[in-house]
Amino acid sequence: MLESITLQFTENDDIHLPMNGVTIFVGPNNAGKSLILREIASLYADTDRKRMLLKEFSLHWPSSGEIDSTLEKMSIFSPSNVRAGYVILGGISLSGEQDYTQVNREELYYTAAGAANASWMARYYYRWGVTLLDGRSRFDLTSDRSAGDILRAPQNILTNLFVNDEVRRKVRQIIKDAFGMWFVIDPTNLGQMRIRLSRVKPPKDEQSLNVKMREFYKNALHIKETSDGVQAFTGIVTAVCSGEYHTVLVDEPEAFLHPPLARKLGKSLAALISERAATMVASTHSADFLLGCVQGSPAVRVVRLEFSDGKSRGRTLDPIRLKNFFRRPLIRSSNVISGLFHDGVVICESDNDRAFYAEIYYRLSNKIMNLPSILFVNAQNKHTIRDIMGPLREFGVPAAAISDIDIVTDGGQNWTNWMKAANIPEALHNGYGQLRSSIRSVFENSGRNMKTDGGVNCLDAQDRDAALRLFTDLEHYGIFPVPNGELESWLPHLRIPGKKTDWSVAALEMLGSDPADPAYVQPGEDDVWEFLNRIVRWIGDPTRSGMP
Repeated sequence: MLESITLQFTENDDIHLPMNGVTIFVGPNNAGKSLILREIASLYADTDRKRMLLKEFSLHWPSSGEIDSTLEKMSIFSPSNVRAGYVILGGISLSGEQDYTQVNREELYYTAAGAANASWMARYYYRWGVTLLDGRSRFDLTSDRSAGDILRAPQNILTNLFVNDEVRRKVRQIIKDAFGMWFVIDPTNLGQMRIRLSRVKPPKDEQSLNVKMREFYKNALHIKETSDGVQAFTGIVTAVCSGEYHTVLVDEPEAFLHPPLARKLGKSLAALISERAATMVASTHSADFLLGCVQGSPAVRVVRLEFSDGKSRGRTLDPIRLKNFFRRPLIRSSNVISGLFHDGVVICESDNDRAFYAEIYYRLSNKIMNLPSILFVNAQNKHTIRDIMGPLREFGVPAAAISDIDIVTDGGQNWTNWMKAANIPEALHNGYGQLRSSIRSVFENSGRNMKTDGGVNCLDAQDRDAALRLFTDLEHYGIFPVPNGELESWLPHLRIPGKKTDWSVAALEMLGSDPADPAYVQPGEDDVWEFLNRIVRWIGDPTRSGMP
């Protein structure tokens, strides 16, 4: 099985990843998450293919004793035409069919001892313990299967679960926790094994065919009569628990599952993989699945991928830091974790700001094609913006901040914290701090309210240029002060009434909801439209400043 892989990117150094345990790939759409699963799977295929992300790999080289043990397990495959000096290596496909090949015995032991031809070893020896669950293939794992001779080695996952009480109890425990139903293997269709879920606990003699057990199985629900979510969850869990696979590759394991179930699946799989010393590699768009995995095992590796304009990036995320960050109530309540699956995040001071700016972006994205996928979230106030922005950037997410103009009143440590969160070079801190202090003094000496009296527009030309210079520099690092003062300064021609929530509600109403309505406000070239376009350009710029 794989010991490690090395990933290559155009914009940063290679990433070396151990493959034991759980590795999760996150990132926006088209970042390469599914691609890396296919490239890993291709290592075990019969044909070579060009790989974009996967640069190198290393295997665990089995000892002769390990090979002996593997060949003994392969005794279930007994074709009559085995050539002299050859052995059978094979496995059971997702559809339940036997799949095997003949391998020269001497070459197998020689290759393993020499540890020189990893591609050969992957294709002929290790391939039989690898499965890629994508799309609806995971449903095949819950299909009825031929029982075979249960006195011999199990020939499929369901028979394995039927004869292995410990594994069956493990699956049952997980399914009971997820759905409140008892997982059983029904043998009553003689010669066939099928999964059923019961609302009552199975009797101790569950493998009996007496009247009591026949009635029990009759009243239990056949797995194919359940929802797609139940089938998908059960299929993945049985695959991991069965021990048939040393490497499980899962594309979007959260598919068909609502968020709480996705989290339970992640937690269960991470714990199971750790117990079995196996490998699972998953690509996901689900914050809940990711959190579940991090909760299930401290050894989970998380890698965020990016791809845009032909340029690729990758970054490993510290799972402990990730877990601690998303444990905070502020972070959980604002859906910040979903930012890992977007091209960028815009952090606003309040929910009123978030709702307004998100609507402006929605209209821009309907007018301009191929804008990045951006998540708008809110902090609790100006200062908590940076508490979200800094960690997100450490996780590789371009996180922009929108602050009212009174950010210039943040002196001392508050200002330093802004600089650090935005990864502004320390050599610039003092200079920006002095400019900020001067601009604050100019506003105070003017006798005008910087937030409500027009922002920089209430200053004379020279002072206004100084303020705009500071704001332009801050924008270069992803901090976007509102130059006109505050949220309520936008779209003055609409004469939107009220303050705070009242203003936000009125603004959304006056913007209109029907694009066919002549009164519907279309994006313009200035005002808030131009302001938000600057944020979009920063997020979409592969060479953006402010990222660690």
